[in-house]
Amino acid sequence: MFIPEKMEQINVLFFDKDVESVAEAVVRQGALQIVDAAEIESWAKNLTRGGSGEETGDLKTRREQVESLINELGMKRDLEGIEPLEAPWTDTDDKLKVIENSLRSDLSSQVDIEDELIRLMELRDRIDTMVSAGFPLKNRDEYSYLAVEIGHVAEGNMVILRRNLESFLHVLMILGQAGEMTRIVVIALRRDRERLQAALKEAGFQPAPLEEEGEVPSPELSKKLDQEINQLREKKAAVQERVEKLSLEHGTFLKSVLLRVRRDILTRQILKYFRKTERTYFLSGWIPINHRDAFIQEIRKSTQNRCIIEVIPAEKIPSVREGKIHVPVELKNPRLLRPFEILTKTYGIPSYTSIDPTPVLGISFLLMFGVMFGDVGHGLILCLLGVFMFMKGKKASIRNAGLLLTYGGISSIVFGFLFGSLFGLDDLLPTLWLKPMESISQLFKTAIYFGVGMISLAMAINVINGIRRRDFLGLIFNKAGLLAAVLYWCMILVVTRIVTAEAEARGDVSILVPILMIGSVVLLFLREPIVHLIQGKRKLFPEGLTTGIMGGIVEILEILLGFLANTVSFIRVAAFGLAHAGLFMAIFSLSDAVSGMAGGFISALVLVFGNILIIGLEGLVVSIQAVRLEFYEFFSRFFQQGSIGYRPLEAKLKA
Repeated sequence: MFIPEKMEQINVLFFDKDVESVAEAVVRQGALQIVDAAEIESWAKNLTRGGSGEETGDLKTRREQVESLINELGMKRDLEGIEPLEAPWTDTDDKLKVIENSLRSDLSSQVDIEDELIRLMELRDRIDTMVSAGFPLKNRDEYSYLAVEIGHVAEGNMVILRRNLESFLHVLMILGQAGEMTRIVVIALRRDRERLQAALKEAGFQPAPLEEEGEVPSPELSKKLDQEINQLREKKAAVQERVEKLSLEHGTFLKSVLLRVRRDILTRQILKYFRKTERTYFLSGWIPINHRDAFIQEIRKSTQNRCIIEVIPAEKIPSVREGKIHVPVELKNPRLLRPFEILTKTYGIPSYTSIDPTPVLGISFLLMFGVMFGDVGHGLILCLLGVFMFMKGKKASIRNAGLLLTYGGISSIVFGFLFGSLFGLDDLLPTLWLKPMESISQLFKTAIYFGVGMISLAMAINVINGIRRRDFLGLIFNKAGLLAAVLYWCMILVVTRIVTAEAEARGDVSILVPILMIGSVVLLFLREPIVHLIQGKRKLFPEGLTTGIMGGIVEILEILLGFLANTVSFIRVAAFGLAHAGLFMAIFSLSDAVSGMAGGFISALVLVFGNILIIGLEGLVVSIQAVRLEFYEFFSRFFQQGSIGYRPLEAKLKA
């Protein structure tokens, strides 16, 4: 906590015959963030790369095959908890082929069923129109979308006719018997008219005139079509059930194969980071100190101890201290505070040599959120919503967001008890601290004191960062260094004395305070020449004396105005706390105004939707304001941006 996970540079030299086993061991262990050795060791630039890193044709084919199967089965590529398959590729390829054939058959059937279902429903709609409107079959040639044929077929040829009609959508109805002849009516879509006539001709169909001028299609036609449509839907559901069964039976297998393929591809890809001589290979990377021993053990095992391993703590590398090499950063916080890393990383990744502000951010964010959104009822709703997101969320980001919401809800509940507020009602709970609308002055003072504390803490962190980086001139002279801190606190003491003391005692401060203030201002004004003098530079004012004096004046004004603006900015915490109470008053006033309408129902709706509006809209605004204060008033005084986050091979493997 407060500092990132300690990293070490690890260098490995081994024989060329062990390169494949070493690459497999590095990927299997998964904790190394591999880098090109030439980026860390300048002499390695003269060595050739260990490989191209391109995937082979076989691996590409397998990857595309497995990814296609996973996509077609509607599976998510969540590889958490999955282990790579270790079975021989011959057996794996055979099983993949069986799954693929089964899936292709089902998907092909599904497509055919869907096409037939669409056409059959179209035919049913056309016939329904004829039946409902009473259009006579006599006028069959006038129908734009249907082909209708009426006539006789020998009873012995009905089998042939049914077989020929199977190739397209149709409705076949038997109207009666006349000796050995069967009187039928056949209806198909007009686009299939030629196929219909060919099928009828082969069955010896004999057209016949209608017996009645007004004879119309029977409703039985629609019923028959509905039966066929239901049968198709049942077939479609059965196919879908088989596909889902395939997913359940083989989902874990397919994911483990995908992980195996990715591992083999990654094993080849990392070769481009290796450097090689005539008989040896060299690799380099960064690893957290808690994974170091396991990594070394894996490397020694893969080379049978035929290797040389060098481990260097990042803090002892001169180029790291000079800022020439950037160490990957892995934040290390207690489990309860890890969700707040989302907010820290939104601003940026802190550098390896600086303090991780996540713990301070977590505590201060919740304090500000609670003051601005303090209500027991609203906090309880946020808690329930956050717990739901945490329990039901499948992605880590959703679960972390749920935890943040839960923490915010708990803070809101705590300050709700302090304010004695339950859904805006301040007469149901005892007030443990103050009522915002009745203690405005005290609330504003508290916000100012909180802001002073946050800015002071930011400068303290900045000084610690300077010590860790051994930037002693910076920790003294920069805009959030020791001199600025002395000036700020002297200003705070003077202002506090003026505001809080009795009239006759105002301005009565120790002589040491103005001396420190004047001394700090003078030293900050002369910062440039003092730094140049200490550094041994010949020109104390490189851009001229006048420019140096103007620059010093501007810098002093910038520091003073910055302190004033940053401190006053925290008043918004109190202002939004008052706004929260004010919104409740507005909702209750509006509810009272409509209390006589619809027996009080409208009044109840106003209360319900008013609370929903406050929770949704103001909750969002309050969160944004708290984050803004953290970023612009707190982080801006000390935050050192890191260039890269820790991304081990394991993370790439399961991404």
